[in-house]
Amino acid sequence: MIKSENDYEVIIAGAGMGGLSAACFLANDGYSVLLLEKAHAAGGCSSSYFRKGYIFESGATTLIGFDDNQPLRLLESKLGIIIPKEKIEPSMTVYMDGKKIIRWQDRKKWIREIIKHFGEPAEQEMFWKLSYQVSDVVWKVSAKNNFFPPIEKRDWLKLLWNNPMDVWVLPYAFRSVRETAISMGISNPDFFRFLDEQLMISSQAPSSDTPFLFGAPAMTYTNYTNYYVPGGLIEMVNTLTHFINEKGGQVKTKEGVLSIDKDGAKYKVMTQKGREYSASAVISNLPVWNMGRLTSGDISEYFYRESSKYDKAWGAFTMGVVTDDVYPGDMSLHHQLHFENDAAGVDGLDSGSVFVSFSDNNDRIRAKAGDRVLNVSAHALPDYWFGLNGKYEAVKNRTQDAIIELLRHKLPGFSNATIKMVFSSTPVTWNNWVYRKKGRVGGIPQSMSRSLLNWTPNQTPFPGLFLCGDTVFPGQGIPGVTLSGFNVYLRAVKHLRNFSNH
Repeated sequence: MIKSENDYEVIIAGAGMGGLSAACFLANDGYSVLLLEKAHAAGGCSSSYFRKGYIFESGATTLIGFDDNQPLRLLESKLGIIIPKEKIEPSMTVYMDGKKIIRWQDRKKWIREIIKHFGEPAEQEMFWKLSYQVSDVVWKVSAKNNFFPPIEKRDWLKLLWNNPMDVWVLPYAFRSVRETAISMGISNPDFFRFLDEQLMISSQAPSSDTPFLFGAPAMTYTNYTNYYVPGGLIEMVNTLTHFINEKGGQVKTKEGVLSIDKDGAKYKVMTQKGREYSASAVISNLPVWNMGRLTSGDISEYFYRESSKYDKAWGAFTMGVVTDDVYPGDMSLHHQLHFENDAAGVDGLDSGSVFVSFSDNNDRIRAKAGDRVLNVSAHALPDYWFGLNGKYEAVKNRTQDAIIELLRHKLPGFSNATIKMVFSSTPVTWNNWVYRKKGRVGGIPQSMSRSLLNWTPNQTPFPGLFLCGDTVFPGQGIPGVTLSGFNVYLRAVKHLRNFSNH
């Protein structure tokens, strides 16, 4: 029963894609939902922003997840909505050591492409065919097992019942991508350099530390349908916020959560605007690192303990660039540019490549005719940027200049382009912008040392308090956090039904 205008069945902290997805599913079921977001717009790291007449994405990114058994298809079908999008092909082009490697969606075409550049035909074909098989199983299994990691006995029983024919993939949770490739006879060191950088932008870890079970879908994401959202990812976000409002939910931006406290059988949520809300259930879409200081007592101790398990996470050095449109008409919208050796000599970066996303040349919402918007991203270590003090601006400018030189050298057409705008963001910026502790973005890196079951689950030990987003299973990426939103919705509904019966 709703007792006041500030009393809800569910409050969600953070309007990233995980929180938005959970809010959509709950509102669609008729639950009273309040979604609170500290920033001026929803979407978090999966959004866009306006600057001086142009629309930039939050970061350089691709969009998948609409194929069979994938989370964004589930989102559209369950809600009866269509996210505005256009298919793109090819998915991406990689520039490495003079090679132009095209990431074709067609699986056979991609295998031919990789053999052309790295040889070892029989070995490569075996490796990629296994990658496709494991990836397809992972998507299928994740679509059926929405209570993973298992917490209760019935979760374990469901897991075993749902997947009797798919258990053959489980050993790949304990074998790295690199080990798997070597076991098939692949030995070309240049291929492993290529693979490491591909995995860094999808699983946040190199081939030696990414379990093949997770690495397979991370490596093959370009072999699923990739999309572009005209007007930027904010249009996807707007579609979801409109749906929530239409179904009677509320989305409040510029109202961040200051504290979450247990209040009898319910939770009390205080915001930066001095308002107090209560709810039967709270879902946090915030990173686990943020939760300790927002809670108190046993709850705070739990989150400090959980977040201490993840001692490393990446930040990002990102850039927004506007140039005139002098690029080849048939070029892909996404590019990965390898440094000649590595990024060790580039201040502030901890990456052997940068990732570049273009606005579509027909997208007049993001850029006027004759111009293109570029988003650039590379891995960075947060502690480095937070420790620069008085050297911060000088290092930031040097890093920006080094990336511009790389674009001039490697990106087709860029050397002839007139730069009309360029600006950069570091982990310090991301900390101030999306309020993630130390500007950590992209979730928690994959690790061979972390058990498949040793993820922070979406259900906490405290009844009615749940989690979603990229620091809980299934992890990073728009599809991953969307799936986490659906999974936590099912957990919350189960709690709300039990709550109402009492």
